[in-house]
This record gives sequence, C-alpha cells and structure tokens, in this order.
Amino acid sequence: MSAIAFSNVAMGIHTIVFPWLIVGVLELSPSRLGLAQMAILLPNLLFILPGGVVSDGRHRGSWLSLLYALYLVPVGLIVVALTTEQLSFVIIFLFAMIFGTLSAFVQPARESLLGFADPELMHQAVAKIVSIQFIAQGVGFLIAGQMDALGLVVLLVIQITMFVASAIWIRRSHPALKISQTTPSQVRKPIAELQEGFNLFLENPALLHLVFLVFATGFLAFGVYLVGMPLIAREGYDLGAEFYAALQIAFTLGIVTANLGVMRRKKMFNRPGRLMIISFLWRGSLVGIVALLPSLWVLFPVVFVWGFFSGLSMTLGRTILHSQVSHQLRSRAASVYQLSLFGGAPLGAWFCGMAIEWVGLSSTFIFIACMTLLVSAIAALKSPLWFLARV
Repeated sequence: MSAIAFSNVAMGIHTIVFPWLIVGVLELSPSRLGLAQMAILLPNLLFILPGGVVSDGRHRGSWLSLLYALYLVPVGLIVVALTTEQLSFVIIFLFAMIFGTLSAFVQPARESLLGFADPELMHQAVAKIVSIQFIAQGVGFLIAGQMDALGLVVLLVIQITMFVASAIWIRRSHPALKISQTTPSQVRKPIAELQEGFNLFLENPALLHLVFLVFATGFLAFGVYLVGMPLIAREGYDLGAEFYAALQIAFTLGIVTANLGVMRRKKMFNRPGRLMIISFLWRGSLVGIVALLPSLWVLFPVVFVWGFFSGLSMTLGRTILHSQVSHQLRSRAASVYQLSLFGGAPLGAWFCGMAIEWVGLSSTFIFIACMTLLVSAIAALKSPLWFLARV
C-alpha cells in the first residue's frame, strides 16, 4: 500500500503538470492537447495485453520495481528539456509515448496483486486500494497546485523521488523467492496464453458486457475528463493551474468518499452490475451540468458527486472482474479489462479535443452527456450486467 501511495503521488503530479505543459506553458490548441493525451494512452492498445502475459510469468515485486524505476527516463527527459529551454510539442509527444508504454506494463502487474486478497472480502480490498490511490493522487494534486511557487523542475524532481520510493517499497513488500515459481520443464506459449485471457470474456456474457461498458467509460467519461477539465479551467473560467488542481481534488474526494463507503460494507452489493450502469448514467447527467459553466458554488459539488460515482464504478467493475477470474489468469484478465478502458480513452481524448475546436466547450460536453445517457439506457435494457447477482 505504501508503494501504491508513493506511485500515485507521482501520478497526481503528472495529471496536473502534463496537460498544463501543453495548455499553460506552450499555450497550444485543444486539438494538440487531445493528441497528446491520445499519445499517452495509445501504447495501452499495443502493449497492455502483452504486458498481462509477461506479468503472469514474472515475479511481481521484482518486475514492478524495475518498471517504476524506468519512469525516471520520460520524466528526466522533460526535466532536461525545461532546464535547457528546449521544451516543444515533439518532446512532450515522445514523453507521452514512453510514459504510456511503461504504464501499459505496470497496470496488469499491479492489478494482479489483488489476487492475494480474501475472495469474500474482495470488494473491501478493491475499495482500500482505490482509496489509497486517490488519496495519494490528491496529495499529488495539492503539490502540483503549488506550481507557481515551486516551479516545474522542482515538481518533476519530487515526482522522480516518488517513483524511486515506489520501486523500493514494492520490492520490499513482495520479495523474490529463493526457489523459482516455475519449473524448467514449463514452456510458455504467449499467443495461447493471450487467447486464454480473451476466452474468459468471450465465454462469459456478463464479463463481455462489462468490458463494453468500460470501453464506453474510456471513450466518453475519460475523454471529457482528460481534455475537457483543463480547458474548463483555462477557457471556461479563465483561471490557472491552481483552479484545475482544485477541481481534481474535488473529484478525488468524491472517489475516496465512495470507496470509504464500500469499505464499511461487510458484503458486496446484491446487484453490482446494475449499480455500475446507474453510476454511468449519473456521470452523464453531471457532465451536462458542467457544460452549463455554473457558478463555483455549484461546480465544485457537481465535480465531487461526479467523482463519487466514478469511484463507485471503478470499484464495482474491478470487483466483478476479480470475483469471476482465477488467480492464475488475473493479470491477463486485468490487461483485457484495462485495454477496454484505455482503448476508448485515447479515442475519446482525441475526439473531445477536436470537437471542442469545432463546436465549442459547452456543446461538446452536452453531446457527451447525451451519448452517456443513451449508452446507459441500452445497457439497462439489453445487458446481462443489469441482472448480475453478487458473487
């Protein structure tokens, strides 16, 4: 949990600094921001499935420690570009591709560690991890909100320190065994293992519809969150990085509140799939309210509730997944799940950026809200998730 906390402080800093380098430092267009966000998410399409296969065949602690340490390469690239005054969109695009590739390998390996939790308390384990992730990200947002006082280079050095701490602590929490976990006679067949991961979803209609809904979340909700929110701060309210960080903190508090509530439950919800669809419906409604650019007294509570339903949906989706997949296949299942989310997200980020340039900020938000409501209605009427009982 300490390792996850350190890494998510770094990710919180990244969430604020990365888009602000584009819209606040280089002052580029919404379409460039969408393209950059797509670049950081696109490697998931290419590498997250191989990442799940590779992770299932390696010792998690050693593998994750190496991956966290490698984050120093892309962050170091930005530090060098800033100190030499050579920062450009090309440098940022290269950073995004390297950073996204590392994340594609980190996510399934880290997710598979939930396999060590008690199956009866899986919802609590997922809620604890999500709470820690977003509390730590909130700390990262607070630190990044001091961008004007600290400076970008100092922020990035703090981020590097957090990744190094993550590498050390994940190794300490999950030390390598003296005896290999595999025998010499075992010969791995990556393509067959990859197909085995896909078959889990093809053979289970509820899991298949789960990844459809997660893809819609990536395309609609993630797109507007990654591209629309920094532009809401800059163009909608004509405010800076501190305001953007404050919006992120409000969103994160909502996520944490939802998961603290889940942690208090002794048993999982009776209809987790139905609740996940309802939470998706609510997020669409709230995006529609944000589109109206309400006063700050309305905006911050709306963003908080938006975060609440997002946090609830994250926990429900991951709990459904882990409850129906064996530990031996969990990395591969997690990689397919993450592929659905991050397969939709880069497309959504690109679409959102282009749409804002074409029709404006509010119109794009309203369109995405309407699409979310439509997907929710179809899922409620047609999806087996609506009838999925607690497992």
